[in-house]
Amino acid sequence: MTNKKLPILITVPHCSTFVPVELRRKMNLSDKEIQRYHDHYTDEIYDVENAHVLKAKISRLVADPNRAPDDIEMECRLCHDGVVVSITEDGKVIYKEPPKLKEIFERVEKYHDSFHQEIESLAPEMLFLIDGHSLWSVGPDTKKDSGKERADITLGNRDFTTCSRTMTLKIARFFQERDLSVSINDPYPGKYLIGYHCSRRGLPGIQIEINQKLYMNEHNFRRNKKMIKYFNEIMGGLAEMIAEDFE
Repeated sequence: MTNKKLPILITVPHCSTFVPVELRRKMNLSDKEIQRYHDHYTDEIYDVENAHVLKAKISRLVADPNRAPDDIEMECRLCHDGVVVSITEDGKVIYKEPPKLKEIFERVEKYHDSFHQEIESLAPEMLFLIDGHSLWSVGPDTKKDSGKERADITLGNRDFTTCSRTMTLKIARFFQERDLSVSINDPYPGKYLIGYHCSRRGLPGIQIEINQKLYMNEHNFRRNKKMIKYFNEIMGGLAEMIAEDFE
């Protein structure tokens, strides 16, 4: 492998726990609860040397890059979903007072839009996008798979609109050959990030969710260094495999 990076873009939109001081004061959540609501150690797992990697610098509780900028929760049925949320996935109230609409728009412009502008700047040179995530091992109360055990790897392609069936199955086999169970579009088919940049803008891509129980203790968030390194190596191999497919 040469030092030249592959034309593969890896986005990691939920890797940060950073909350600006002025917003932290408005939150009901403890530091441990804020830690819970991010994709643990994905900043390390998806930090692939031979690919272009873009990591979020702000907590998804502040503004979620994987939701549409006009996905305002007060206009939706689910108050735990949207670009800025007031309730966590398992029902905890985040803020002492819900953010006002003006504040939501300001956050979207400052944090959400800037992340996607970076993707836009890289996209013309890329052949494929991997949107890197992790997920809890058991579905939380607010999800359709509440209480159910999840697969080791969940691939999302928004019902085959962001990635071909052939490539999706090739990626699935890549993980299965490493004794990892794989589900496709269940429970997560992918959200705004691949919906916008892949379905709408035409850059092929897929969302990958790694089951957190495989590389950490979900109760105390303690990492398994060996497994984090293992999955990082797997992602590097996957990036190479995908790039070779475009040659």
